[in-house]
Amino acid sequence: MTSHEKNDNLTLDAGEYVLGTAGPEERDAFEQRLEKDSEARREVAYWEHRLGSLGLGLAPVQPPSAVWGRVSKALSLNSDDTAAPAAARAQAPAANSSRFWRGAAIAASLVALVLGGMLLSQPTYHHGFGEPNPPHAYTSIVYDDPTGTGWLVTAWAGDDEMQVVATGDYQVPEGKVLRAWLKPADGEPMPLGAWPHNKGGYAIALSESTVQRMAPPAKLMVSLEDVGATEQAPSAPAGELLWSAPILSRPS
Repeated sequence: MTSHEKNDNLTLDAGEYVLGTAGPEERDAFEQRLEKDSEARREVAYWEHRLGSLGLGLAPVQPPSAVWGRVSKALSLNSDDTAAPAAARAQAPAANSSRFWRGAAIAASLVALVLGGMLLSQPTYHHGFGEPNPPHAYTSIVYDDPTGTGWLVTAWAGDDEMQVVATGDYQVPEGKVLRAWLKPADGEPMPLGAWPHNKGGYAIALSESTVQRMAPPAKLMVSLEDVGATEQAPSAPAGELLWSAPILSRPS
């Protein structure tokens, strides 16, 4: 495994940890790594910043009670834990530093998800290419650090479209257009079509071959192209690659 591949894996692990999509064993293993690995802590901080920045760019919403039910279930919380007095929590041993990292990651992700009101809600499933009840959904976050513009992406495994929510307007030069691409774990980029640059919600159609290759460690890429350029060379980005974001898998 190359150093680039190792970095990609760490980025994915940290993203899944912060979003809360890692399984119990993977989560425990990553918490142990956080105690010793400064690079892993930097990746967690990166995801916290990315999610937090997205959340701050959106108007607060009041999530439905069902959402909080799913959050509590996902985090395995119970009334005894939430009712624990502050004094008792303050006396927790220093050896439980991994709980701090878990709590910090969860807090950051929940702030962003609740403010955005998007990733906590289920994407619409159209029964495109998959089973009636798909086992999981895909999630990705594209973020432009200089402008603070972000895009929240969700798609059901096996569906025929993905939903994109742009949190702000991104200025595209005249004569240019944003194009989205799927970069599977192996193989060349696959064109997904135009990428939105105005604030709002959008749906991007997916081909069956694209859906079959969305599983992690696939990436979502966005390039800046000349208008009409992708019609001449649709198999790969011809212009500047602006953003690349990992695709994460979360349970339905």
